[in-house]
Amino acid sequence: MKSVSRVHKGAPNREPEGHYGGEGIQRRAVGYVRVSTDMQATEGMSLEAQQSAIEGYCALHGIKLVKICKDVISGGKDVRPGLQEALRTLQTSADVLIVLKFDRLSRSIKHFCELYETYFKDGTKELVAIRESIRLDSSLGRALVGILLVFAQMEREATGERTKEAINHIRKSGYHFGKVPFGKRTIPAPDHPRMKILVDDEAEQRVIAQLKEWAKEGVGISEMASRLNAAGTKPPQAERWTKCLIYNLRLRLRHITPRAHNERPYSDAEVRERILELRANGHTARQIASILNEQGWIPLKGRQFTERNVQGLLRSSDAAQLLRPRRYLEMMLTRMERAHEKESPGEPFEKPPLPTLATLLEEAGYKTPRGHEHWWPAQVAQMMDGRFDGYYDTITAYPQLRESAIVGHV
Repeated sequence: MKSVSRVHKGAPNREPEGHYGGEGIQRRAVGYVRVSTDMQATEGMSLEAQQSAIEGYCALHGIKLVKICKDVISGGKDVRPGLQEALRTLQTSADVLIVLKFDRLSRSIKHFCELYETYFKDGTKELVAIRESIRLDSSLGRALVGILLVFAQMEREATGERTKEAINHIRKSGYHFGKVPFGKRTIPAPDHPRMKILVDDEAEQRVIAQLKEWAKEGVGISEMASRLNAAGTKPPQAERWTKCLIYNLRLRLRHITPRAHNERPYSDAEVRERILELRANGHTARQIASILNEQGWIPLKGRQFTERNVQGLLRSSDAAQLLRPRRYLEMMLTRMERAHEKESPGEPFEKPPLPTLATLLEEAGYKTPRGHEHWWPAQVAQMMDGRFDGYYDTITAYPQLRESAIVGHV
């Protein structure tokens, strides 16, 4: 990784080092600035202050600033629009990513390490934190960054704890904090004007009373929604009344009770595994629902499977999280064989070699029984023979061990 350039007094004709290539090509940078929603006015850390510091740094060191990307979001969140834009720019049209402080980039140690491994480890791209003045191309620099991030993450977690404590204190004192439920509104508390209390909202209470009356008359919730929309009644935080909105409102008001869960001799994970297996065999969602119903499987709620709830389960089911690695490979081989028969009917299907299967496991995120990311072909062969089933059965039976296994501590 290139070193950060410095201004040398007494050598005005000397070109700045570090941000120019061997042929004197000026380096290009993308700046990233971030504040949390409650930090906009914090002295020295506003978006404008961060942007000004980055612009000044680039002007001082002869770097061309191609873009400034911004976020107003917590640094504990991995997915941020501005950061994603900055990283795309870094990959396509910039050499340097510049932030005011490392904690602007991330307050999560794990996330920062992922960013470093992905974008900066090979040294072709540079990361500059103006205030820390730490280089990441040395073991000392990386260690110092790790220490800084430990404190950043600790402060983020401490802030969350203080916030929870404050909210609990407000609520225990009889005041309201948070979203106002439908049928209520807030007013200043008589004994503490800075706090809020809930009182009935007359207009919304009339809507609630109307819903209760219609329910007594046997009116369905779809018809209720149509009547409210026709009357121009404003729904809570939506443009129109819907069946789902009214159902959830009546559920919250305890006008109705939630649909009971079916008692089943199998777990939700087993249902999802069966659905994934049928999908791998080429069945459509409608066909899967029909097969499950014929075989006596029942959903968690409702009387039988439908095309719609099967589609929902397929969308929310991650095969690599649900299946043991041997079962995962067997399902992948079934898909490959089915695709081969479609493309080359009559020709025998040859299983991929063990190194290819090892790559499939690595791409799916499976760890070896020793917690390593890399699978050796011999390990794959042993796993396909069932040698590791006992280990992965333990991980399945005790989900609390899964996280440890994922990070390689088991």
